[in-house]
Amino acid sequence: AWSGAGHQVIAAEAYRQLSPTLQKKVSEILKAHPDYEKWEKSFTSDSANLDLPAFIFIRSSTWPDEIRHRKSPYNHPKWHYIDYPLKPTKFPVEAGPDPTDDILFGIELSEKTLADPKATPEEKAVYLSWLIHLIGDEHMPLHCCSLVTDVYPAGDKGGNSFFIKPATKGIPLHSFWVGLLGTSGKPQSHLNYAIMIEHEHPRKTLPELKKAKTPKDWSLESRGIAVEKAYLHVELKGGTSKETTEELPEGYTKQAKAVAEKQAALAGYRLADEIQKWVR
Repeated sequence: AWSGAGHQVIAAEAYRQLSPTLQKKVSEILKAHPDYEKWEKSFTSDSANLDLPAFIFIRSSTWPDEIRHRKSPYNHPKWHYIDYPLKPTKFPVEAGPDPTDDILFGIELSEKTLADPKATPEEKAVYLSWLIHLIGDEHMPLHCCSLVTDVYPAGDKGGNSFFIKPATKGIPLHSFWVGLLGTSGKPQSHLNYAIMIEHEHPRKTLPELKKAKTPKDWSLESRGIAVEKAYLHVELKGGTSKETTEELPEGYTKQAKAVAEKQAALAGYRLADEIQKWVR
């Protein structure tokens, strides 16, 4: 989905939205996380805006991506996305192909675990980390679609097989969108970016927060953005390899960046609201 930087920006915004009581609760939960000690040892900050609990919360947002290449019992490769098929030109809404192993299933299980009094402390910590990550993931438009055409009869895997040329090299459309919230930096810089996004997109300016209430609603919202803003209703020209790409249309990058920042704002607010509902 978003790069590690993007996930940390969204997590930083969500953490700022939590009440001091909830901040304390999530901090206590994350102390049972398998990687807590490693994160704690890596903490260094000269900023009054970033204390250890905030750092741990922000840092936990990238863990579900990090365990993709580990032998972890908590790795769920298909939870990161939902492949709603995009079929031009009418783009009828169809269900995703894996309803018991996709992003919506992952969010539901994570929230149930957080509310389950019988769940172990480690399970609660792990699935809080997953919830932080997945709500970020589903606000990345290309994690909620797969373009199906004659060129991509089995789908383009959320833009991973659709190549574009934003600069001198051809890259997957997915990779382009992944980096729109940044690709590197320290948690303090991600916090600063989150504050800027909040300033640019306060809750009162986002009617989507009242229109779309559930994780499924948000995934369909992202699907619609993929059609309109990512693929430009299939007017976007691309190729099947990095050698067969075309340059992006004028203004595409600027518009995509604006979309990504608004999506980050929505993700941060919605994540904070979900934590308020499910963390006991």
